[in-house]
Amino acid sequence: MRARGHANLNRVLPPCPPERQDAAPFGTLAPVSGASQGRAAMSEACPCCAPLPRRLLLVAPVAASLAAPAFAGGEPRRLALFNLNTGERFEGVYAWGAEHDPAAAARLAWLLRDHRADQAHPIDPALLDTLWLLDRRIPGRGFEVISAYRTPATQAELAARWGRAAETSLHTEGRAIDIRRPGLHPLGLVGAARQLGRGGVGLYRGASPFVHLDTGPRRRW
Repeated sequence: MRARGHANLNRVLPPCPPERQDAAPFGTLAPVSGASQGRAAMSEACPCCAPLPRRLLLVAPVAASLAAPAFAGGEPRRLALFNLNTGERFEGVYAWGAEHDPAAAARLAWLLRDHRADQAHPIDPALLDTLWLLDRRIPGRGFEVISAYRTPATQAELAARWGRAAETSLHTEGRAIDIRRPGLHPLGLVGAARQLGRGGVGLYRGASPFVHLDTGPRRRW
């Protein structure tokens, strides 16, 4: 039975009971002991965190920044996400039509938490919808998550460490995510994301390239 009502995104439910990571189906959230386990080697630099120009800040909404697409009736919307830092997985329905499932929102907030501080934050529903729309446009299944929510302290630490990352970022508001698509070249992923015309889209090259998505003003890099 699907959950109804408005999502209580300020309440993050505890994770599911621990279970063997290698036995967990892709569709479950399977915590592992310690945030350091299963952590993938990657660059934490995120130049996308540079402060937005004042002109853009003046027009950026305070709440969810993207107009919701016209979702058909009660069509279920699913996501499949794998957190590279914690080894946790989620697959399932997060919304029906314009209605978001509060239980799924809480589980996704925990999955996309700041693994360094082990703290969660509500994730912008528009960001989840962007992932869903992108998932439908490209071959394959699911996304690998490199980074999503970051506490202000974590963001400040990254800014001090890398220099290119600013102390303010949409990551600290639950409005940005860095992803990969297994089996798809990042150029294909970023191209499809830009075609959506939603928020910020950036490609970060290097040994482990990834794509940044956010619900800020529309821009690309």
